[in-house]
Amino acid sequence: MSLTFVQGDTAPNITAFLHEEDDPSSVLDLSQAQGVSFQMRKQDDHRYTVNAAATILDAPAGRVSYSWGANDLSMPGTYVVQWEVTYLGGRIQTTSPEVTITVRRQ
Repeated sequence: MSLTFVQGDTAPNITAFLHEEDDPSSVLDLSQAQGVSFQMRKQDDHRYTVNAAATILDAPAGRVSYSWGANDLSMPGTYVVQWEVTYLGGRIQTTSPEVTITVRRQ
């Protein structure tokens, strides 16, 4: 999946339904999740440009959202994003496959 935003945008929020890696029809039930992080990095870099708390919109359906910060989309380029779920007890699950985001110049 690929999304495109314009440099400097802060809307719309990015929203997703998280699912099991080996079965895309099986959503992740986030009822036991302590929190979810939205993580974004340049395609050719392993350092995150964004690693911030996301909002769980519908826990049983695995629906999450992230509201862009003022500088999140400030640099044009190709990015990959993923969601990291932290469950009660500290277990962590990261989504796959990563989604590609293109930030085009203003």
